[in-house]
Amino acid sequence: MDNYTIAEEFELPSKGKVYSQKVNPIVKLKSMTTTQEMRRLSPSERPYKAMCDIIDECFVESPGISSYDMCLADYQYCLINLRIATYGTRYDIQTSCPYCGNTVYEKIDLGNMDVKYCDLQDLNSLFEFELPRTKKKIKINIQTPRIIDDVTVQNKALQKKSKGQAIDSSLLFNIVSLIETIDGHEYDPIQKEDFVRQLPMMDTNYIVKKVNKLVESFGVNMQIEHTCPTCGLDYNSTFRINGEFFGPNID
Repeated sequence: MDNYTIAEEFELPSKGKVYSQKVNPIVKLKSMTTTQEMRRLSPSERPYKAMCDIIDECFVESPGISSYDMCLADYQYCLINLRIATYGTRYDIQTSCPYCGNTVYEKIDLGNMDVKYCDLQDLNSLFEFELPRTKKKIKINIQTPRIIDDVTVQNKALQKKSKGQAIDSSLLFNIVSLIETIDGHEYDPIQKEDFVRQLPMMDTNYIVKKVNKLVESFGVNMQIEHTCPTCGLDYNSTFRINGEFFGPNID
């Protein structure tokens, strides 16, 4: 049978610099198949893993790390390039003008999205820092699809166990999963959970903000600029995946 595979080559936004193992930052992804799309549509309690399994299968050569353990910036860029390899760069979106309320329909080019690449020197203060209230020195891991899935599963299990009476613990589980060391020492998840539960909210907020800055420090620019055709004013929207991403119109 003929081979209709299309491949896209690109460089990971992290340049492979944020991982403990050796990672090849130059990645090539081949287009998805019908079988993989069927798996993507199947229900899963770990949606990131389901998508990452497909991305991993579509790597022409392994970069040395699963997309499930990539930082979010690399994962998102892999996802966008998988879509480009499978369906092309055209992506139809719709937004609402915040000034006049008009619905704006546009076609954007996924291949022209701005990408900021990692400068590890600028990130050191985001990985390791001192908390403002307790003065504890914290080292954090970078957020990955695996961590997001783990947090979601843990929180759902707690809700199920308590029959929906438990408070949302995703903030707690997320911070626990991201802390690597405290004052240079490693602790098990239960010890880290006790530590986080007792943290003053000033310190908890500080960790959250550091994690957010780390996530936003490199990767695809998710802000899209628009000009409303009705009122003529400019506004921004956040890039979102809609039904067009994996099922584009053919008109």
